Amino acid sequence: MNLRCLPKHITNLIKDNTKAKTKYLIPELRLHLIDETSPWYYKAKVEHLQLDPFWSVYWPGGQALTRFVMDNPPLVRGRTVLDVGSGCGALGIAATQLQSKRAICNDIDMVALAATALNAQLNGTVCPGLVCMDLIGREPVQVLPFNETDVMFLGDMFYDEDTATRVLNWCQELAQIGVEIYIGDPGRWGLEVAKNRLLQVASYPLQDTDSSEFTSTSVYQFLFS
Repeated sequence: MNLRCLPKHITNLIKDNTKAKTKYLIPELRLHLIDETSPWYYKAKVEHLQLDPFWSVYWPGGQALTRFVMDNPPLVRGRTVLDVGSGCGALGIAATQLQSKRAICNDIDMVALAATALNAQLNGTVCPGLVCMDLIGREPVQVLPFNETDVMFLGDMFYDEDTATRVLNWCQELAQIGVEIYIGDPGRWGLEVAKNRLLQVASYPLQDTDSSEFTSTSVYQFLFS
């Protein structure tokens, strides 16, 4: 997605209702996010957007995954990286900076991908590849042509049991053909579905402003069985 191809009203909406922030686990990146001063912060429904702007919050699982990648550059360097449910695009931007062969951000919200393009520009980085569709549950042959994915990341996907089960079944299919998979989550109860399939590889403390419910967030490697 080229910034010049984005509808002007979308880029203006993002810029007018977010702030460039650096205060999270990833101080290396500036990201368009909301806080208590944002016009969107207290709204149950945002006008002019088809989907709620979940991308404008840097969720704990996404923070953990990006921190893990930045602390372990060989995980993405020279590899094709797919971030599913990419939100603000921080992981794809980090992977691009760390010389991945190709980084792809996937989200069901086109505005999230527009925000990713703006965030890449904000950080002086080539924009990752952008794919707007629901990939979860698709046959691997339909996913891997998006560049023969080497490593896949999923952040904050375990918010309920049904979604967790759907994600896990899909991960099993992808792991079977050799995709390395990492999951970021602060410990939502949906993880119980996966507790025997995940190996915790990192944990990070959260600031009070990041989450009122959790004190830490973790990265798990999906174990193929």
